[in-house]
Amino acid sequence: MTTWIRIIFIHGSRTVPAAVALLVVLGLVPATANAATSGGQNAVAAGPATAVSPTTATYKIWHWNMAGHHQHLGSTTNGIIQAIAGSISYRQPDFVSINEICRNQYSAVIDALQKMGWPQSPTNFARYEPMTAAGDPGYCAGHGIGIAIFSRYALGDTLREPLPYDGSGKQRKLLCAPVAARPWTRFCTTHLTTVAAGRAGQLAAVHEVLESYRSRGNVPIVAGDFNVQPHSPLLNTWYDASVDSAANGGNVGHYHELDDREPVCPGWGEQTTESNQLGACGQSGKVDLIFAPADRLVSYRADAHPIGHVCGANRDKPCSDHRIVDATVSVMAGQ
Repeated sequence: MTTWIRIIFIHGSRTVPAAVALLVVLGLVPATANAATSGGQNAVAAGPATAVSPTTATYKIWHWNMAGHHQHLGSTTNGIIQAIAGSISYRQPDFVSINEICRNQYSAVIDALQKMGWPQSPTNFARYEPMTAAGDPGYCAGHGIGIAIFSRYALGDTLREPLPYDGSGKQRKLLCAPVAARPWTRFCTTHLTTVAAGRAGQLAAVHEVLESYRSRGNVPIVAGDFNVQPHSPLLNTWYDASVDSAANGGNVGHYHELDDREPVCPGWGEQTTESNQLGACGQSGKVDLIFAPADRLVSYRADAHPIGHVCGANRDKPCSDHRIVDATVSVMAGQ
């Protein structure tokens, strides 16, 4: 049975499930839906994708590198699944991207989202692609680790694209699926290599697939941990030429990263890690990115949210070493 609690906000009160109330108290979701975010942008009201006009659709996107092995060793009972479900319940995205998710954690997230009534098609809303072999004792207690997408809407055929191998023991992938009722919308996730010598090749492979979709009139949206920061020259062929700032210049591409208008650091955005890695504008590193084609964008925005400390045996440990990123994007319909 779900317990409901009334929380008093700055601008009124709301009744929320007790699990969400805990996340509010501990910072995994904001305490007020109307308060300005840490990046100075006003929060956008949560809701499903809506038709703004006959040729425009708006989607909400949620991405997290959950560190399923590194932080949780494959656990599904230490608060991480509740943290994911609580954040998705609060933010109500249409598309979800998760990196570093163990195979058993993927199944647990499916169960949680089904119980919430989140997907419109409970048997066709999730896709998973492993990066390691099941049974490998080095990851997730033998369950294997990979990437996943979840969609509020029924999904179509799946693309599972292996990326150039980097010698690390992990086979990096690009995972994409279209919305069945709107096949021109293709949602993708990827988690690129930490091996410096392999980054250019993997970025090029992902970019080639996105450009193939774009050339056919589709609208590809990709979210993931790119392990590359916005100011890297490797992303100059990604970012649209209109993105030209002190923190990110020299761009010649055809995409916007949905946080590149962030006033804290124009052209670059908000940090997505808290590791003290050198970022831009005095921030930590930003490697979790969401891209969409510039020529199909009507409006867009994104925010990165501080890491919640609601995991572990006592529910007081950080749930990841990455921040959750959520975005809202309006796009012109494709073919």
